[in-house]
Amino acid sequence: MNSLQGKRALVTGGSAGIGRAIAAQLVAGGAQVAIAARTQSALESAALELGATPIVADLSSAQAASQLAAEALDKLGGLDVLVLSSGIYLEGNITALAARDLSDLLGANVIGPTALAKSLVPALVASQGDVLIINSSIVRAQNIAGRAYYAAGEQAMKAIADGLRDEINALGVRVTSIYPGTTATPRQERRHRTAGKQYQPERLLQPSDVALMALAALCLPSTAEATDIYVRPRLKS
Repeated sequence: MNSLQGKRALVTGGSAGIGRAIAAQLVAGGAQVAIAARTQSALESAALELGATPIVADLSSAQAASQLAAEALDKLGGLDVLVLSSGIYLEGNITALAARDLSDLLGANVIGPTALAKSLVPALVASQGDVLIINSSIVRAQNIAGRAYYAAGEQAMKAIADGLRDEINALGVRVTSIYPGTTATPRQERRHRTAGKQYQPERLLQPSDVALMALAALCLPSTAEATDIYVRPRLKS
């Protein structure tokens, strides 16, 4: 197994949910970790608790991504692991949502993360590093009514991940996508509350479950690569 000791990692969406759980596993493994998120107070609180370096960033545009990449490289002195775990969630029928809703979602979920990965490819090639993309099991859902815009963004990131792997794999960089099912995160709690549904987090996938899958992918020997990992709650609703 590869060791995480001394690895330099950037985790977007690192202040809560799956991103925070992955950051915690990286720190526990001996990695030097920077976490990025939009809300400064939550970010600084998480960074203090985890022992990570906070970077305030709203990853919704290529310009913001470029600034985040530069700051992360400056603080970490290079990069071995990039974890893309940020993004927004949007529900609503296509006929009801505004055009701006789609552009905002694609900016935060596709354009910004893609630009960040692009900016950091040279550093990852230099370190023979890893890109880990947290996607969603919605990419193979049978019914996406009311979630089409969100599904479109996740499908786009699947294509980006697959294309990036095809382009830089031979340069020594591994690209792994993880597709979690329904996970007990603050976002999921908000969704249940809005829908008037009972929230039972103990029946859902836990952020730490996804983080363990991420850790397993990162710690594979250099001769192996996990490309697509689907993980879902054991208890099905």
